[in-house]
Amino acid sequence: MQLSPYLTSHRHPSIPGQVLLFSTKTGALVLLPEEDFQALNRGDQTNAYGAELTKLEFLVADREAEYRAMQGYMEAINRDNPNLTLAIVPGMECNFRCSYCFEGQQKGAKAMDDPTSEQLVAFIKKRFRPGKKKLILQFYGGEPLLYTRQILALARRLKPFVEEQGAALVLDLISNGSLLSPELVAELTPWGLDGVKVTLDGPPANHDRLRPFKSGAGSFAVIVDRLARICTQTKIRLGGNYTRESYQDFATVLDLLAERGISPERVEGVSFNMVMQVSDPISASDYRGGCSSINEPWLGQAALHVRREVLKRGYPVAELQPEPCGVEMDDAYTVHYDGSLYKCITWVGHEQYRIGDIWQGLDRAYQRSHHLFHWQREEECQRCRYLPLCFGGCRYMAYQRDGHMGRVDCRRPFFEANLETMLLQDLCYRYGQIEEQDLEA
Repeated sequence: MQLSPYLTSHRHPSIPGQVLLFSTKTGALVLLPEEDFQALNRGDQTNAYGAELTKLEFLVADREAEYRAMQGYMEAINRDNPNLTLAIVPGMECNFRCSYCFEGQQKGAKAMDDPTSEQLVAFIKKRFRPGKKKLILQFYGGEPLLYTRQILALARRLKPFVEEQGAALVLDLISNGSLLSPELVAELTPWGLDGVKVTLDGPPANHDRLRPFKSGAGSFAVIVDRLARICTQTKIRLGGNYTRESYQDFATVLDLLAERGISPERVEGVSFNMVMQVSDPISASDYRGGCSSINEPWLGQAALHVRREVLKRGYPVAELQPEPCGVEMDDAYTVHYDGSLYKCITWVGHEQYRIGDIWQGLDRAYQRSHHLFHWQREEECQRCRYLPLCFGGCRYMAYQRDGHMGRVDCRRPFFEANLETMLLQDLCYRYGQIEEQDLEA
């Protein structure tokens, strides 16, 4: 057996005599005595940890075979995917005026009409093949809660069909949160509501500056009040977008939430990330405070600071693990209000990246226009140990920065600089293996 090529190893004063091992392929994290790690490096097959490390894929039979298998990773994911996932935009009206909105001038009184909704049901039924376990409908906007009639109409048509197949209908809302209510959650829950993701851009002053109502009034207090009223009824997922200027105090928003009863056990996940710089004609935005690359020098420090502050308050953060791009997922689509199809919610309105519609189906030419599996063709990706955490990065960020998405958006510099600290944060705050003061050692 050999050590996997998709493995990172770390030594730190906080873990004397031990090596911290992380599998970028499986997300597994282990502490191993230094002497045992050295024995594995020498190919010692009698190591007491061998069986468990093999199970966790830290040890593999053939490193070259691992490289080859990774080239077929997405094919395997698509073959075994038990779900059909659709991001649906029921309409483009919104009651907010966010500074950095990527939808820009597309906003307005544009909604999915009844014939399009009927055709969407037919489109879904045709693609929900036997053996699928879940139909996941993720509702975006505009603001999706301005379109609850359309959401309920779809759920009423699809839930009986899905359940006849022995599967489940799951509804997720990506909402600004201002229209949430206990009554609305109670109405949607029997139809499969699994939770709502709401964005809070840090403390009130920062949030209200970036995410005001159309009137210009602040929205923070309204959102928190709404969340406090529903946090015992459904899952809450928190998003947020920080900048170079706002990241240091960003996570203090969680203290305000905790005071209102929105405590860690009532939040399923927290995902705070940088504001992405959007610079295309669709957005028509003059906002210039975002990032055009994950490798910008200040961003590593900011990401580590924000992540630490969230973890130390006890709120859940997604574990480090492979995150394939939805563009390469066969059973994942975005449906715009007019029935046009895209591979990611960020592309809606970009006609050049439209992949078909719900009447005619898919135009397979998108496999070229979206540069599917471009990471398989890049030498820099072939033997990169961070490949499972990246898979060529974000195509939308590459497009905004470079004007196209033909090249990979390499994230290796970010992981080289920051992964070890992220893993040590997990040892401290998730698993209690080291003390907080040891992180600074």
